[in-house]
Formats: sequence, C-alpha cells, structure tokens
Amino acid sequence: MRVVWLTYANPMSEPITAKCPCAHCDTHLEFPVEAAGVVVTCPSCQQETELFVPATGALAPETELTAEHILRAFRGPVPKTRVSVLYQVGLLVVAVTMAILPLIYIAMIVAAGWGVYFWATHFDFLLKSSGGGPRVYLFKLVIYAAPLFAGSVLVLFMIKPLFARRAKHSQPLAVNPEVDPLLHAFIRKVCETVGAPMPKLVDVDCNLNASASFRRGALSLFGNDLVLTIGLPLVAGLTMQQFAGVLAHEFGHFAQGFGMRLTYLIRRVNAWFARVAYERDAWDEWLEEWSAGSEGAIVFIVLSAQCAVGCSRLLLKLLMYFGHLIGCFMLRQMEYDADSYESKVVGSACTEDTFRRIHVLAKVTDAAYKDMRVGWNLGNKLPDNFPAYLLRHDQAVSPGKRTKWEDTMGLDPSGLFDTHPSNGDRIRRARQAGEPGVFHLTAPATQLFANYEVVSKQVTQLHYADDLGIPMVMAKLVPDLGPGKEAEASAAPAEETPPSGKPFGRLKLKGRE
Repeated sequence: MRVVWLTYANPMSEPITAKCPCAHCDTHLEFPVEAAGVVVTCPSCQQETELFVPATGALAPETELTAEHILRAFRGPVPKTRVSVLYQVGLLVVAVTMAILPLIYIAMIVAAGWGVYFWATHFDFLLKSSGGGPRVYLFKLVIYAAPLFAGSVLVLFMIKPLFARRAKHSQPLAVNPEVDPLLHAFIRKVCETVGAPMPKLVDVDCNLNASASFRRGALSLFGNDLVLTIGLPLVAGLTMQQFAGVLAHEFGHFAQGFGMRLTYLIRRVNAWFARVAYERDAWDEWLEEWSAGSEGAIVFIVLSAQCAVGCSRLLLKLLMYFGHLIGCFMLRQMEYDADSYESKVVGSACTEDTFRRIHVLAKVTDAAYKDMRVGWNLGNKLPDNFPAYLLRHDQAVSPGKRTKWEDTMGLDPSGLFDTHPSNGDRIRRARQAGEPGVFHLTAPATQLFANYEVVSKQVTQLHYADDLGIPMVMAKLVPDLGPGKEAEASAAPAEETPPSGKPFGRLKLKGRE
C-alpha cells in the first residue's frame, strides 16, 4: 500500500504522526496528529478526503503526547447550538410551574392545619355532654381525639419535608492544577471550544459518570461557579476523543446559560419531591413502633395517624409525578442540545461510539461488583484499584456478548418520565447531524493525568469507605485482582463478618448526565 507524507507547518522538530487511508483510493496518508480533521486533496487520486486518527490507533502504544500536541489537535471553536424562542418560553413556563408546586404544597399544609383547628373548636361539644354513661363518653372521646391526633400528625409530617436536609454524600477527591496541569489545560480547551465557562474546581470519584454542576448549589446559580466531577472508571475506559466528547456534552449544558439555570430549578424541585416522598426517618419508625405496641382505642387513634401520613405521602407523590411529567420533556431536549456539542467537537461517529462504549462499561461494572461481592464474602478481599479492575473485566468480555450488548442498547424507546432520551434516540440524532468533529486524538484518556494509577487507588479507597460503607480496617486490598480470581485470592477464611451484612447495598450506579 502506497504511503504519502503530508507536510504541515509545525514548530516541533520531531512531530508525532498518524496514518489514515484516503476515502477514495485507500492510499495511506501520513500526517502530524494536530492536522487531524483537516480536509486535504489526496496526492494520488486528487480527491478531497478528511484526515483522521484511526480508532485502532496509528500512534505507537509507548508514545506519550505532549500538552502542545494535544491542545493543537483541537481545530475549534464550534458554533453554538441555536435554541428557538418557543423552546426557551416553554422551558420558562415549565420552570415557573415547578416553582409553584412547592407553594401548592405549602397551601395544602395551611389547609390541613386549619382543618385541625376547625375540628378542635367546633366539635368540642362531644366532650361537654356526659349523657349515656362512661362507655358512651369514652366513645365520644375517641371520636373527637382520633381526627385531632391524626390531623396534628399529618400537619407535622407535611411540615417536616420542608426542613429535610439532603443526605450527606462522600467527599470527592479534588485535582490540584499544579499536579495535573495537562488535565486542566485539556478541560480549559474543551470549554473554549464549546464556549462554556471554565470550572473553578475539578473533582474525581469512582463512578462511571461525569457531571458539571453549580459548585455551591443555588448560591452559585447566578454566576459561573462550577465544579466538574469526573469518574475515573470512565477515564480508564475511554480514549481522549471520547472523553473530550463527554466533557463537551457536560459543558454544552452551561453554554446555554439561561436554559441551564432553569433546568437546575426543574431538577432540584423534582429531586426534592422524590426524596421527601420516599425517604423514611426516625419519625416514621417511631410511629410504626407505637402502632405495634398499642392496644384498644389507642390502636384506632394511631392507625388514623398512619392513614393521614399515608395520605400526605400520596399527595407528595402526585405532585412529584405531575412535576416530573411536565419537566421531563424539556430535560430531554436539553440533553439533545448537549449531545449536539459533543458531536460538533468529536464528530457524530465518535459520539455514537461513546454511547456504545459507556453502555458496555455499565454492563461490565455490574458484573465487576458481583465478583467483588464474592471476594468480600469469602475473605474480605477487594481490588486496590477499581478502575483497573473494571478494565480487566472489560477485556474478558467475549466479542459475541459485547456485540449483543451494543446491538440491543437502542431498542428501548424514550419514556414520558425519562429525564434522558434513550440511547437509540440520541444515536439517531447524532447520525442526522453528520458532524465531522474538530478533535480526533485517540490516545488513552488516562494520559491526561500525571499519575493516574496513584489517583485511582486513592479514589478507590474513598469509594469503598464513603459510597459502599465498607469498614476499611477489615478490608484486604489486593493488586491485580481480576475476573474469576476472587475465590482464589480469598482462599483464606474471613476473620470477621462485616457489621452491616450488606457492604454493597448502598451502591447506586449512575449514567451520563
């Protein structure tokens, strides 16, 4: 096969090169990697073809890219995705409606409180009449006290969610710009390419996910105080091009500043309703214990209170589903907008590949946690580097199973209550866009970190202790633990049984946001 060298102005004396075939005559074109994405005329057939770094990798495995090579490979910036006025008005209407829902809930609390007051002041005649004997009077007392007690409990349980605090989350590991300058330079370049603000803080955790959010919640709503959270398992499984696409998606949300702030309001109200409707606390446990130990007329009163609490939960769920229904359509549109930035930066083909890759990694993650549970139950053994452990599981997946996972990922349609479109719908949108992309480097994304292995091990231990609730004093961290080796590594019996009995019960896997 003929190879043609294409020369570009490059200040580096020894540029890192790549090779790709001409789209028309298959002549191999050799070029500096920073020229990826450029359309050139093939010297052989004189047809125009786009230069790209093949996914199989034209770079030598031992080649380490410099910051200049990586940053020069961006051929951006990309144009902003235009949003119609009608869409912005619709988003505003949904956000205002979501803001009104908590006010409706407060109005219902006031109505319930007034009902308790009305019963207490207008039905006290039941206690003033003593005719009919002590049994009749006791019956009247129960009739008067049961609604009064149930209504009071109802009001208290309805007020309680207004002051409910969010559950504490594990503290992620912050990345120091001086320790990982290449990573921060890469993130800044993606932000410049999509026209989004640079995050003030970059955190890493052990989830298969990446997200950009307001650093201090509502306090950062009217500024550009952002935090980027990167899941190291995601970095381990993606190329630089795919990782750049994921970042472009996240920052694409913030490129639409007005829409992102309204979306934040919609998500927060939805999350609040879901949390207070389903979470249980000490008050709920106290009411259940009292019901179990009550006898006689007290049982009727407590059951009335439980019925009232059940009604308040039902009310919260109805408001939650209503708000979720009207908000999900707009949230899905926001995801499509963010996907458009991903396609513009890395190309539609890479966007589709990334969806497939993350879908497979999610399947592999499920299998990895199941195997980890075996090792823990047999001998308290856990891998010392979870992202590396995940990659070993990924490499063990048979080609047939991998193909099946990829072929079936687009079969599920988007539902009315889905905040994200289905993978199939997102891939179809990406294909329709037909974007060539402005960044095509396919080196491992782990090269962006100065010492990826050390950071992975640190985040792994934080994940075990904070996310999974595993007592680390009992854990035995094992290097190079892979699929099928858990039982072998755990041949020695465990010295203790974990106090919770369910060390992995609190784990929740996240998808792309």
